[in-house]
Amino acid sequence: MPLILGAYSQLSPGTPLPVLERALAEVYKPVLTYVYKHPELRMHLYLPGTILEWFEQNHPEMNMLIADLVKKEQIELITGAYQQQVLHLLPSKDRSGQLESTTTFIRKRFGKRPRTAWFFNQIWNASFVSTMAMGVIDRLVISSYDRLHDQVVATEPFIMQDMGKTVEIFPYDDRLDILFSQFADGSIGIKEFSDSLSSMRFDQGDHYITVMLNLDKLLQAISIQTLVPPITEIFATVVEHLQVQTKKQDTVLLSSIPVGDLQARGYLNSGWYGRDSSLIDIGSFNEMLIKYEELNHMYGRLLYLVDLARLYRKNKDTKKRVESLLVKAGSGGAFVLDPSGGSYRNSFRKHVYRHMNEAERILHTSEAIPYPRELDIDFDGRDEFVWLGKNIGVVVDPKGGTLAEINYLPTGWNYGDTFTGFAAESDRVSFPSIRDGSFQRSFNDVFLAHDSRIEHYAKHVQKQTFDTSDSIYEIEIPDKTQNEITTRCTLDHLPFGIGSIGISKRYRFRTHTIVVDFELENCGKHRSKGIFGSELNLSVGTKDNQITPYTVEKSRNRNLEEGRVVAPNLKNIRIPDPLNKTLLSFASDIRFTLHKDDFKVKLATVMGMEVLYEYTQILPLWEFDLHPGERMSWTIGFRIERRARSNSINKEQL
Repeated sequence: MPLILGAYSQLSPGTPLPVLERALAEVYKPVLTYVYKHPELRMHLYLPGTILEWFEQNHPEMNMLIADLVKKEQIELITGAYQQQVLHLLPSKDRSGQLESTTTFIRKRFGKRPRTAWFFNQIWNASFVSTMAMGVIDRLVISSYDRLHDQVVATEPFIMQDMGKTVEIFPYDDRLDILFSQFADGSIGIKEFSDSLSSMRFDQGDHYITVMLNLDKLLQAISIQTLVPPITEIFATVVEHLQVQTKKQDTVLLSSIPVGDLQARGYLNSGWYGRDSSLIDIGSFNEMLIKYEELNHMYGRLLYLVDLARLYRKNKDTKKRVESLLVKAGSGGAFVLDPSGGSYRNSFRKHVYRHMNEAERILHTSEAIPYPRELDIDFDGRDEFVWLGKNIGVVVDPKGGTLAEINYLPTGWNYGDTFTGFAAESDRVSFPSIRDGSFQRSFNDVFLAHDSRIEHYAKHVQKQTFDTSDSIYEIEIPDKTQNEITTRCTLDHLPFGIGSIGISKRYRFRTHTIVVDFELENCGKHRSKGIFGSELNLSVGTKDNQITPYTVEKSRNRNLEEGRVVAPNLKNIRIPDPLNKTLLSFASDIRFTLHKDDFKVKLATVMGMEVLYEYTQILPLWEFDLHPGERMSWTIGFRIERRARSNSINKEQL
């Protein structure tokens, strides 16, 4: 009964440097040092290609250690998608290329070509059999636990055939996965972990015992639990127990088992395996794109750019550069919920948008592609409008006549990239009334009663607020050469006695500024009185989760409080973005009352119980009192510039 032992980490591109450094100091280096000190131990290791590349550039001693362990046949590296993509979201031609990129890096740097694959977050599709065959990869290591159907599907290795191609699949034992997951989320402490481990037994009749240890969950466990021993001690305890229970002091590598020795045949259905992700109400991976509007939009944008790049024929080097950027944009970290923080970690989504924005900027410059472009990005049957200028790119959505993206091209940052998620997945530090799974776009219009208490503003409490995000606005492009888009909607029977109101928003796009002309018209037969607001939901590049806005009054800066703020009688607000070294400025030609709050969530990650910043809601509010047929109009400017200036906002012509 050979023991096949392995360990893996799945930190994706876009992982913040402090997270990488902590993983290095507390997991990667101690575990590999332990293996080095125990020459009898043979272990498989999966690390993303981007982690190995980071080692090479910043910690070359780690790759030297891995190379030495590979040479001594103590470590056998497993290949996978270089950028940690969910492979079946990529075009077929890019899938094998991703596996080959990792395989080639391992072969060149460590001197041995891997023949076993691992797929990010254990998202499996039967078509991957052909993908593996193209890269001469013979074996797959994957959990025996079908996460979507809550059942163990296999315990013994088997041969799988699909479309005439075969691979050998080695399912690994799910019981340690359960134990690691409970330890990571704090359900059990170190004593319960040790007791459960000691009581674990293995069937001596099994031909092979395969075990894979999730290093990310181990790091999460020691980060959120107190009074736990070092990772090396926990890791050693697990390994020693496995060796005793399987009666094998020596573990074996898959490369020592000849391909073709397996006789059993089976089939692994497409699905989501293992316990790496926490899944709620999901029946397949693609349901992530249905459940989370923001992920669906991001994926739609990626598909649009892949199609746009496919049509480009002008310059081979440019085409190759664009395709490389889009492959990087396909990184899967933003599409899962795992110990890294997954979809809730802002930097994963920004990694995707940064590479998409750079690819689109190159295509626009090289091909002189006309904008705006009209297409259905989110597959809802209605076209969105993509506009791209020199420094700013936006996506205008008919839902609410809003901006679904506000991209600042010099940095590639999407200020409109928000994420709400679901209350069952994390603890919301603010916005308790926000609707689960709702995409928080910018310039989203809301109406409140004229006597509302602004400090109690709650967007999705219908008794207090009428939210237009589900209303469909008509979109008109008066003249493409003027870089203008107008959105209009008439809302009948508004609550709070407001009646019937027509809204018009004319977006004018400038080099650094988005100018919006608002107009409200009383379309009813009675007086209409209330409060109108248009939300800017902005994902700012914060370094410490703190957003420190200020306003300029008589050439002096007045700081506003952090967190929830209500400030009356303002003309402007400014928000520094220290991460991107930019300044966001909002100004109106009539005074407004500001409601500002930051949306943050608290959840367990590899850094412990972490508070993750998602976005800041800037809500300027204007009172209106209109007689039938009467109109009210005003203009605001939203400006993004690379560095803060001490003088007042540079007034572009409105």
